[in-house]
Amino acid sequence: MKRFASYLYEPLLAVPASIAVLLMIAPEIGLPSASKAAALYLIIVGIACALFRYLHGKYRLILVVSAAIVLLLPALYGLRWVSSGYHYAHRYFWLIPLLGVGCDLCAVLCRHFRIMRYLSAAAVIACLTVCLIEKYILPQACVMLFLTVLLLLLIDETQLLWPKSGHTDRALHLSFVAPFVAIWLGLALLMPVGERPYDWAAFRNIWHHIQDFVVSLTQKTVPMGPDDMDVYRAGFSEDPSSPEGSVLENEDVLLRLERTGGSAADAFYLAGQYCDTLDGLNWRATVTDDTRDCEFDYMETLCAFHETDHFADFLQAIEFRVTFRKFHSRFLLAPTKTIPDRTLLARDGISEEGRNLVYNERKGINNSYVIGGYRLNRLHDIFRQFMADPAELTEENWLLHSNEYPGSASEISYEGYLAYRERMTSRYLHPFAVSDSVRAYIDTVTEGAASPFERLMCIAQDLAGFTYTTSPGALPESVTDGSSFLTYFLTSQQGYCAHFATAMTLFAWAEGLPARYVTGFLVPLGSSDSIDVTGSMAHAWCEVYFENVGWIPFDATPGHSDSAFWTVYSERETTPWTPIPHTPTVVTPTPAGPAEVTTIISERGSGLRILLFVLLGIAALAFFAVLILLLDRLRSRRRFRQMDSSSRIRVLYRRNLRVLGYLGLPIGEEETLAEYRGRLLPLLPDETLDWIVPYEEFLYGTADPSSVAASMQDGYDTLLEEFRRFHPQMYRLYRFVNRV
Repeated sequence: MKRFASYLYEPLLAVPASIAVLLMIAPEIGLPSASKAAALYLIIVGIACALFRYLHGKYRLILVVSAAIVLLLPALYGLRWVSSGYHYAHRYFWLIPLLGVGCDLCAVLCRHFRIMRYLSAAAVIACLTVCLIEKYILPQACVMLFLTVLLLLLIDETQLLWPKSGHTDRALHLSFVAPFVAIWLGLALLMPVGERPYDWAAFRNIWHHIQDFVVSLTQKTVPMGPDDMDVYRAGFSEDPSSPEGSVLENEDVLLRLERTGGSAADAFYLAGQYCDTLDGLNWRATVTDDTRDCEFDYMETLCAFHETDHFADFLQAIEFRVTFRKFHSRFLLAPTKTIPDRTLLARDGISEEGRNLVYNERKGINNSYVIGGYRLNRLHDIFRQFMADPAELTEENWLLHSNEYPGSASEISYEGYLAYRERMTSRYLHPFAVSDSVRAYIDTVTEGAASPFERLMCIAQDLAGFTYTTSPGALPESVTDGSSFLTYFLTSQQGYCAHFATAMTLFAWAEGLPARYVTGFLVPLGSSDSIDVTGSMAHAWCEVYFENVGWIPFDATPGHSDSAFWTVYSERETTPWTPIPHTPTVVTPTPAGPAEVTTIISERGSGLRILLFVLLGIAALAFFAVLILLLDRLRSRRRFRQMDSSSRIRVLYRRNLRVLGYLGLPIGEEETLAEYRGRLLPLLPDETLDWIVPYEEFLYGTADPSSVAASMQDGYDTLLEEFRRFHPQMYRLYRFVNRV
């Protein structure tokens, strides 16, 4: 027992350290948050490392190969049935065991080197300090586990410095102290934690003074941007201000995106806030009703393009994880075409206000969620041809396609959709009069355009020829509303995204079309599966509503819309194409802190394939273990046959005592063989004990080993018969294991 307890030193340090690190870095490795399953996985890794040191021979080999099979199963599944992006999207399969083994190796070094214990304690303190300064929100369990590691290291160091007599094994002492540390940890985790973090005002004031001092030094050498009162950050803002002043090009990392599914995209829109009203020169979101506009928009577009020959020519699915970094907001950022799971929205305190999805409280760093949707091939000729005369969306088509999508989308009716169309016109189409010069500009630019969509495309293309500048200067005092802004903008012909998005929305109103102003990010994802979204990617654009199609983005900002289309099927290699049913990706928002790990696999029958793979893995593990044991058994039987009589006697002696132990008659620690035989005679037949006297004579060197070995074998056979008679079930198990 003491030998095994000494092997618990490394798991006692490695397991809490690895779980704490996992809780801290879960969003960074694609894990929404560390779940109980992930923590259990790390505990199993820690126990496996301890067993690796404790076991020897065939049992160590079985352990190593079993671990290899378990780790290779996800790789084989990904290579066989899932796309290549599967391994990156589920990289925690490999990083979690690597984290567990790495922490175990660190614990091994802590056991043998004092300096390593000091470095480990310093690393934990530094990590907690940095998280505190950077306001990185850590779960309660993460902080307490880090403190547990510090406490264990302190106990270990105290054991070393405390002079004592008797047994002085530090590792053994730490194992016996660990239950009390576990009780302390459990009580600490049960203690309530306030919703608001501790202010740490004194420390924050010191840190702010240090920051102010550094800024005062850098101001003398680094040119600063314009004053904050004159700065307008283009794109997302909870309170979008008027399009005036200059843009601050900010390279702070605001968000981190990781693609978890869907097709590759050069760039896509990540929308934050939808504004419906221009109040003077300030865009406002005035709609607060929860009328499921997001779901109706999503379903209208999908039903419209399901009637085409090639769905993927018009829409492409994309799915990714969004993690807040230096970013604080109540708004849920999502693709322009997305459908929320209303159960998850309610669970995470998210409501729908018009088209905006908002949290019930402001979220900050480490807030993470998975979001999916579609992007439109709006600049391609095939898209323009479709928009020239889109077909009426009938109730039959609505029911046909809405039933293909489980969840809340199938609950919205066709009558609700008709009411939604009227609602979009009343909310987003505002009476807007333009000057004669602006009307002349519209008529000139749109000459020859046959449809409303084509007219707006002509206007957007012409505006894209204007000059993009981050410093257009303040608007003249005469510019006080939308009409005067359009007149001025067509004269200056320069500005940044807010100017172009505002102008495009006003032009749509002038054409009698519902339109809205959208702020968010234009993310240049490219071929990468992950990207840091900076402040310079913040963007604003316009969306226009077309009945029977839905809302369509119009981005007139120069140089910002080139990647908004892709090659259609008819332009690729002429290979047969089979339509694939589209399963919508859903919003799965995840608040900061522990939560369940969610993995979205869209292929049909994936559950059966996973079950099949798990069963095959279990079968492979069982087959390998039985094979190793059978080979070892054959090897042991062969060695037994080749033994001399003296060696056989020692092996048979251990077997006989083992069977007697199974019968509930073990030999006492201070009991001689003669005393043992005398105690057993009233309980067992004489022939089962006849081997004891010859064995004693063998020990004293007065008996022939060959005859003693034969007597020992006869005694073993008769003991087995007694074992079978008194405990038949246990006997069958014993014989099965013994054969294996």
